[in-house]
Amino acid sequence: MPIYLPPPQALHGPTVGIYRAIGRNDEAVTSKAYAPSLRTSLEQICRSTFWLTKARFAEARQRLSATGSLAQGWDGYGSESPNATARGLAERILDLLENASLVPTRLTPTVEGGIAFSFVEGNSRAVIEIYNTGEIAAATYFDQGEPTVWEPEPAEAPLLGCIEQIRVHLAA
Repeated sequence: MPIYLPPPQALHGPTVGIYRAIGRNDEAVTSKAYAPSLRTSLEQICRSTFWLTKARFAEARQRLSATGSLAQGWDGYGSESPNATARGLAERILDLLENASLVPTRLTPTVEGGIAFSFVEGNSRAVIEIYNTGEIAAATYFDQGEPTVWEPEPAEAPLLGCIEQIRVHLAA
């Protein structure tokens, strides 16, 4: 019998029940007496790489959405808030990152007016920055040394190449 795996947000709702096989018998476990074991089961299911990755992308999408409500001078120094152009490009890049299973470590608005995706793996670092003008800059670097910087075009093929270059750098 197929088992439906709940999304990570299911952990935050009330415990409803789970269907499980016990030896030759099976049962629907729904009582409050089983609530602690159900919560543990859901937590174990949601620890899978797939669900953790989905949760991290959902969080990145929430942060991206929140940038739409930033006012001019959001940082206290008069910085321009990310505009619709930057948010739209960031959404496209986030979709490509999700398809490539490359989760950004952080998504933040930038003081230059735009949105940045940061990636960290050990002492390897990378960033994709989308400006309000529609321009994109990418960089890879280590804790020490000079960065490699380039400006990918905002089309799918160059962005996929950028993502792959970052993946290779982070794996080094």
